[in-house]
Amino acid sequence: MVDLVTAETADGPDEADKEEFVHPIFRMAPKEDSGSDTLRNYRYQTEVTAQTCIAMLTADSIDYVVCEWHEDYVVAYTDGSVELVSVKHRAKSRTPWNLQEICKDGGLAHLFDRWRACDGAGNVRLRLATNAGLATGKTGAAALAAMCGPDPKTTVGVDAMAEAVSRHFLKIRLQQPYATIPKVPDVSKLADIVIPAGFTELVKSFFAVLHIDAELSSRGDITDVNLQRLLRPAIELLQRENVDIEATYLAVVERIDKANRDESDRAQYAAYIADPSRVRHNVQIQQRIARRTLYRRTILDEFVSSRAAVPTFARGKTPIAAPGGANLRKKLARGGVPSDQAAHAERLRSAWYTTWEEHRSGLAGDTTDLANVSLEVVDAAFASRDQAEGEALDGAPYGRRMNQLLTQRLLPENLSSSLAFPVNGQHLRGLAYELCDQCDFYFSEPFDTSEEEAS
Repeated sequence: MVDLVTAETADGPDEADKEEFVHPIFRMAPKEDSGSDTLRNYRYQTEVTAQTCIAMLTADSIDYVVCEWHEDYVVAYTDGSVELVSVKHRAKSRTPWNLQEICKDGGLAHLFDRWRACDGAGNVRLRLATNAGLATGKTGAAALAAMCGPDPKTTVGVDAMAEAVSRHFLKIRLQQPYATIPKVPDVSKLADIVIPAGFTELVKSFFAVLHIDAELSSRGDITDVNLQRLLRPAIELLQRENVDIEATYLAVVERIDKANRDESDRAQYAAYIADPSRVRHNVQIQQRIARRTLYRRTILDEFVSSRAAVPTFARGKTPIAAPGGANLRKKLARGGVPSDQAAHAERLRSAWYTTWEEHRSGLAGDTTDLANVSLEVVDAAFASRDQAEGEALDGAPYGRRMNQLLTQRLLPENLSSSLAFPVNGQHLRGLAYELCDQCDFYFSEPFDTSEEEAS
């Protein structure tokens, strides 16, 4: 069993670790899985992961998703809990999972082993996601699913089910080296397996954190389901216009696939496992996790526009006059910006205000997205002012030239940050004028706007 305390602290956490909390499960290296899955099953796993990533667009409860870490993927929630998800596709020609099959081929023994390797931490949940049905009957997989989770549908027969699952796990352990499942003598009959003391109670605890979802779409249907039932409604809820839905879905799946396949540092990974202290390689393994981590912003960045040009005002929308503006007018006047350009600046500020009020999602990511873009806009304003001031004669106003340079610099393709909706250069200039009105920058040397009358 991997010791989480050793994996997390060893000789003491790095200074960076003290500053930002990282769930212990992402400090512990997962076991390597063999590449036995077919390419089609691998694609299916990617598209199941896409379901959670699309849900993350509108669900504030999901913090991020980590691909191929301990299980097929891990969902990290904003409440500090994590969910290990195992994806199993089963051909339509196969019968529903029975208890023996779901423990072995369905991966329950594997999930149990990973959970135990996490020391059965209280904030670790588990999910088996499959397209196959569950065999019915008193000891069938359907009965097991009804006994799982913090609020099980039934508690009748749990002890007998836990004993049956325990014996299946112990039988599987004889062929597969699960470190957290004890090895017992091999016997011909399953019923003759002697269950070690305390193991059945561990299995019952496993039931309490397990959810079995046997209603996934099949391999042939999952793409259409994800497009029509998940991505399209998410785009509508986010009020994103002009999104090429199919191209966006393909881009999202390819981004997940890239995260799944990140194996560029196998040597560093092996060194992390081999080093008992594990501290020296902590940064390396966190970098590996980072390459496999998908945030809401990551998925939004994959959105593909269905049109080359973004309109300043959406069709049928009435522009709204932005409140305020007195500080902007004073600053433009002090900088020598002509009155017609100043009036245009006011219109662009209103264009930005209208667009922001219409398209912001109301989710927590709005503030962060706007803050990131605003920083780059103000940086561009300072760079434009420095250049304009350097070109001006001593004492001459330079606001007109600064305004011209802003027009050149504030283009979406020039920014590394982006918003959750498409914008053009006029929107960005409108944001710049709004930030100027808020006194983030000036078109001249700074001055007290309260002591100067607007022109």
